[in-house]
Amino acid sequence: LVWLTLAVPVLQAESWTNLAGHALRATPVAISGKSITFKQDATGQTVDYSLSVFPPLEQERLRVALKDTTVPEGLQSAHAFATRVLKRSRLLYADGQTSEEDYQKTVATTMAAFRAQAAPLLEQQKLSKERLELILTAMASAKE
Repeated sequence: LVWLTLAVPVLQAESWTNLAGHALRATPVAISGKSITFKQDATGQTVDYSLSVFPPLEQERLRVALKDTTVPEGLQSAHAFATRVLKRSRLLYADGQTSEEDYQKTVATTMAAFRAQAAPLLEQQKLSKERLELILTAMASAKE
């Protein structure tokens, strides 16, 4: 039970700057669709904001802080394809129809292809390296 407690990140209040240049000092607690919920430290109340009030780099920083693995627009089809390939490979390996070496090669190749698809989003700063790693880790560990 102790390890579970240590595995859950405890977020602390930071300063988050909106497009107008104003800083919000609060703790992000949840992200849902295009909105984010913060807990105000002074009052303990929660407040929701549209992600669009934050610059793109700040949005990415918020997503990383919350370990958000939402796949950004422009990468969904590559993600769906990679997920299907990984699922099929896991099934073949589990059924003994492929070796562990072939399975590991498929995983590595699939992840490399997904990274290549994500490269333009990284260059355009629509996706951070940190969030890409979160997405890749989630894909690799998915059981379905």
